[in-house]
Amino acid sequence: MARPYALLRSGFPYYLTMGQRRVTTNPVDIGFGEENVYVLTRGGLGNDVRVINWDDENLGRRGEGNFTWPAGLLVDEEENLYVTDEAKHNVTVMDKDGNVLETWGEQGSDDGQLDRPSSLEFDPDGNILISDTMNHRVQRFTRDGQHLQTISAGQGSGPGEMNMPWGVATDEAGDVYVADWRNDRVQKFTADGEFVFEFGSSGDEKGQFNRPASVAVDAHGDIYVSDWLNDRVQMFNADGRFVEQFFGDANLSISGRQYILANPTTLRLREMTDLEPTRRLSAPGSVRVDSEFRLFICDFGQHRIQVYKKEAYELGEDEILPPMRNPILFTT
Repeated sequence: MARPYALLRSGFPYYLTMGQRRVTTNPVDIGFGEENVYVLTRGGLGNDVRVINWDDENLGRRGEGNFTWPAGLLVDEEENLYVTDEAKHNVTVMDKDGNVLETWGEQGSDDGQLDRPSSLEFDPDGNILISDTMNHRVQRFTRDGQHLQTISAGQGSGPGEMNMPWGVATDEAGDVYVADWRNDRVQKFTADGEFVFEFGSSGDEKGQFNRPASVAVDAHGDIYVSDWLNDRVQMFNADGRFVEQFFGDANLSISGRQYILANPTTLRLREMTDLEPTRRLSAPGSVRVDSEFRLFICDFGQHRIQVYKKEAYELGEDEILPPMRNPILFTT
């Protein structure tokens, strides 16, 4: 899919909420099957993959007892699950029923070794990119764990250098985007590992970050960054220019409503509570965007998934004026 010349952005409304504390406890990542949604949980009642469907029904657990510090999740076309474990420095591959197919990776700093791996993502060729967090780099592997490439100019804050990278994403051209956690920025690289540009700095203003935990790119080239300690997700265009931010708008999920209606004490407490804080994001983890331009936010501190859906119209070069030097938008 070729990217449009420009977009008319008409909105990005809240879409739905999935999960609840007793099912999707501390969600850190999410993946999608044909009918099911796979949610990686960490801590509390979690440390496994919880399966729900699009009606928010709990379909059970996968990988119980296999993980210590699970960090990232991928789901392939056969619904095999790939899970990184920070504590074990490896990747576990399971089928959709939770049977372990293989495990690969070992602790170390040589090419192909890992030190607290976190996020992972498929590239356009189906290989896997992994944020090798404590080695301050991104590595590319085949699906069975054969090392293909290392991306990083070393530990540091200069162009191409990294300091505890956490999130990683690719676009349809194969370019690589890294949420450079300790440097409070996002970096873009070519598929060959050459530095392209960076954006972001430390702070809580628009376009600034306080520990960016995840990055995703949609088919328009828009970039989404989970701004963990600022309790928000920020959206940027393909050039890294700030567009908008999401602080959370959650309603009760289907399963959440069912639970509260069955518990009179919880029902009364909610009736007496200021609900505004319950809508907001709390330490958002992974962000994912699908082919329908739905944005999925793992709302770690609130034990749920918040979903938004993009509304935009693609424009050709003959439908819009060239870029302006000092643009001011007048609303209609």
